[in-house]
Amino acid sequence: MANTKTNAMRILENNNIEYEEIEYDLDGEFISAVDAGEKAHEDLDIMFKTIACISKDGDVIIYLVRSYDSIDMKKAAKIAGVKSISILPTKKLKSTVGYQRGETSPLAMKKDFPVFIDDSAKELDKMIVSGGKVGVSIVLNPKDLAKVTRAKFENIRQ
Repeated sequence: MANTKTNAMRILENNNIEYEEIEYDLDGEFISAVDAGEKAHEDLDIMFKTIACISKDGDVIIYLVRSYDSIDMKKAAKIAGVKSISILPTKKLKSTVGYQRGETSPLAMKKDFPVFIDDSAKELDKMIVSGGKVGVSIVLNPKDLAKVTRAKFENIRQ
């Protein structure tokens, strides 16, 4: 099935969760989830980006929204039970969550951070998330992703 086996895929396999791998060439450069989806000829309505945020107290929280949506920072902070959040600076991504920009997956992070998936995914049969490497994505059922990451579905988009 997989040409590239990532830690995110290993977690799914260890939990007996079915997934499909998508690989695509970004010409060595990641621009955005929308760009990746268009280059892979994927439906942007099921492609989600992973956003790592940090609270004022230093708590890391992970959010997934559709590739073309923006996160509502006030809603996102409220549902996480913190006063405010900001996007984790790119230079701190690798050391904090274990991924670089463009490869951040809600799976196989350095720690089990709280994960929130935008509720627009709840009724989908499948969604696409990063596979943990630039140019690699995973297609899976949103409820399966929520189960393995202990994520909650919430309205977090603007």
